[in-house]
Amino acid sequence: MSYDFWLLPAEHCQTAAAARAFALAQDEADEPATSIASSLAADISAVNADLTEEQGFLSVTPLSGTGAAVFVPSPWRRIQDARDVMAPRAFAADYGMYDPQLDIVLSPRRSVAGKVSTSHEGTFPTIAPDLIDHFVGAMKVDDFVVVETSDEVYIQTTRVDINAFAVEHRAGSADQHFGTEVVAAPEVVGMMKAWLASGEVAITDQHSWTKIAL
Repeated sequence: MSYDFWLLPAEHCQTAAAARAFALAQDEADEPATSIASSLAADISAVNADLTEEQGFLSVTPLSGTGAAVFVPSPWRRIQDARDVMAPRAFAADYGMYDPQLDIVLSPRRSVAGKVSTSHEGTFPTIAPDLIDHFVGAMKVDDFVVVETSDEVYIQTTRVDINAFAVEHRAGSADQHFGTEVVAAPEVVGMMKAWLASGEVAITDQHSWTKIAL
């Protein structure tokens, strides 16, 4: 059994529901691949072809397009490799990437440069609203989510118990590393998105922050 990724034109990736509906329509129509889908499939297949069988991140090769979509099956042990290869190539072609297992979509039109690291699903090579919504909302005790825009510039959270989230932000050095505690996931989501939009100035006045000694 494979882990699936669906690569779709960015205009159909406004939401996970829109991406899913478009992909299923492409699959049902079974139209010939568009030139962009064919090129994207060939590019990803070529990367995989240069790897050993053990390193390969495709369950089926070579890939082919279905209409405007590229359906990509990956071995479960190679999910991270597949994600790291496909996301930047999809974005360069103005395509998004839908993950039907997690029901999340990454789109070049709704993402910013950086990465999101999670407790159980590895790292995502871009920062998208869906990632913050999904992973912060699903956190259990001891789970973490880190949103990093550049080296040592990040905001992160850990769920310390059922009623508390530790939130920290860092601006490049140890003397610019601060933490606070909030009680609800929606508040953490709001803080992370505000930090992404406007930096630390957007959140420093809203909470009592303490310098973290590392």
